[in-house]
Amino acid sequence: MNVLDARGKLAAALAPLADSDPMVLDNLVDSLDPPVLMLGWGEPWLLPETPCLRTGRLVVTAVGGRLEPGAGIESLEALVDYTLTRLASSGEAWPLDSVSGPRVFTVGGIHYLATRIVLRVSIQGGP
Repeated sequence: MNVLDARGKLAAALAPLADSDPMVLDNLVDSLDPPVLMLGWGEPWLLPETPCLRTGRLVVTAVGGRLEPGAGIESLEALVDYTLTRLASSGEAWPLDSVSGPRVFTVGGIHYLATRIVLRVSIQGGP
């Protein structure tokens, strides 16, 4: 795939199938309503492999809920399980690079409990 299509393909692979599935945001936002999956690029964004092939790092930020007492970790675990299951059944190769531990993620001054699911993708393009 190329860099212009990667986030869109990932969004399609994770798109909600049922009303209970989390919303997928394929861009960075200044407010959100958890549970939600937000897509973006990681660091490093692209690594050269050959003159026409790179490895990209796409990130699914799984936001379980506001940082408050309650079932935050369980909600986050369910989002990670949902994401990995959907990717495995998508028909595309989405190799897992890493999953961060739960952490505070701030959007619009509101603190959420979130994790980063980092995927490796082959990106084709010229030099």
